[in-house]
Amino acid sequence: MPGRGTARGLASAVAAIGAGVVAAAMVGCAAAGPGATDAPTAIAPIADAPSFAAVGDSITDANSADFAAGDLGSESWATYVVDDGFALAGGWAEWGATTERMAASVLPVDADALVVLAGTNDVALGVPFATSAANLGAIVDTVGISDVLVVSIPPLELAPGEAEAYNLALEELAVDRGWRFVDASAGLRTSDGAFRDGMSFDGVHPSARGAEVLGATIAEALREE
Repeated sequence: MPGRGTARGLASAVAAIGAGVVAAAMVGCAAAGPGATDAPTAIAPIADAPSFAAVGDSITDANSADFAAGDLGSESWATYVVDDGFALAGGWAEWGATTERMAASVLPVDADALVVLAGTNDVALGVPFATSAANLGAIVDTVGISDVLVVSIPPLELAPGEAEAYNLALEELAVDRGWRFVDASAGLRTSDGAFRDGMSFDGVHPSARGAEVLGATIAEALREE
């Protein structure tokens, strides 16, 4: 995890990217974040479709007009999971959220699977992984869904090694807890931990194309169960 000086720099950079953004919670409206399009994609629920709940930060909320209501943006990976035939049953996502904030905010959701993509802000703030792990456990316990997919965080170009270390620890945690680890971010990154061309607009958040890659891999993993 980052040292104190590195953590301050990362936190400042991530905060600057998300400054002024107020985003969706479980029951609330979302303001679009940086890179938002004028017309986010509103998706109607699919009758009898397998369902999922999603918990995350700006990488999940992205430019959604109202994430909790299923009014999803083109830069949210959840859009492409829904496009693949799944129904978003609920969840919680907010710009700048740490795993601690998620654990304090989530509510129970009735769905077939829970997808958690969390940790970028923990890495940026230098949160010890043991603390992140405890928060992730609290999230899963509160939401109350037995089929849990934890997803690797995307590249963090200011600290590629820290993102890689977090993902390795996350995979070990998933094995230990009986969750499914999905390295959906593998399709976004280069061998040196940066974003591939066209996969991000700022070195932290996936572009619409990057979100599509994330969503396709997550949907594939959901379908495997």
